Amino acid sequence: MSELPLVSAIVTTHNRADLLPRALDSVAVQSYENIELVVVDDGSDDPFRSIVAKYEDILPVRYLRNEQAHGACRARNQGIEAASGIFVAGLDDDDAWTEDRIEKLVKAYDDDFAFVTSDVQMMYEKGAPVWGKPKVISLEKLLYSNYVGNQGLIKKERLLKVGGFDESLDAAQDYDLWIRLCERFGPIKNVQQPLQKVYLDHDGERITNPKDQLRGYLAFYQKHKKKMNRSQRKYQLYNIRKATGKVSGLSELLGWVPPHRWWKEIKSWILKTFMSK
Repeated sequence: MSELPLVSAIVTTHNRADLLPRALDSVAVQSYENIELVVVDDGSDDPFRSIVAKYEDILPVRYLRNEQAHGACRARNQGIEAASGIFVAGLDDDDAWTEDRIEKLVKAYDDDFAFVTSDVQMMYEKGAPVWGKPKVISLEKLLYSNYVGNQGLIKKERLLKVGGFDESLDAAQDYDLWIRLCERFGPIKNVQQPLQKVYLDHDGERITNPKDQLRGYLAFYQKHKKKMNRSQRKYQLYNIRKATGKVSGLSELLGWVPPHRWWKEIKSWILKTFMSK
């Protein structure tokens, strides 16, 4: 075990006592043998210490609690700061890892890449399609869209060097961090296997306030737009318009979206339409 680098699994949580055990179970059963669990309880109405304590016989556990909620970014940064591992791997409290996720990500890790991530299985009530990502996610791709999603396996020292999550943003905090890591350390490597399950079949309370998401995305866009070419800016603005319900139909898609993204947008619309019915 001592020859394996320590990985800190960081789970941030807020008022999800019914969902949290699924996430923690998926950490506890990892095939990788050198993991610590860091749970940041961001001001839940009832402390989750008793839930987390059940895992102390399985792996090293740290439980941090904020008496008042500080939001997703601060909670994640607290977890990173408290982590003892060389690597940090985040996990949302409503999602889960496959048993071999950390083993495969550590095996695939390469310092020539900013970090490593994987494909994702999207868990809808009516199906579980796989979100397949490119094998290499370049900065050029990333400035069009968040190809990474919300998690990866990253060296703690690299996260600290770029300043962690931007606590001034109300949305797109993970996307913003991926761009900064990619700028500093190179492209992102993707393991083309679904090693994480993202659950979209519940209405649980989230750390981020949905009312702030649009404002946060606009702030993200303003922060990074100088790095974007005209095509990337148009696509980012299209996504902002789509989020506010201002996209009226196919003509806007053809006018705002670059041709290489048309099929992606059509597939996304089909998936959301049929999985949500």
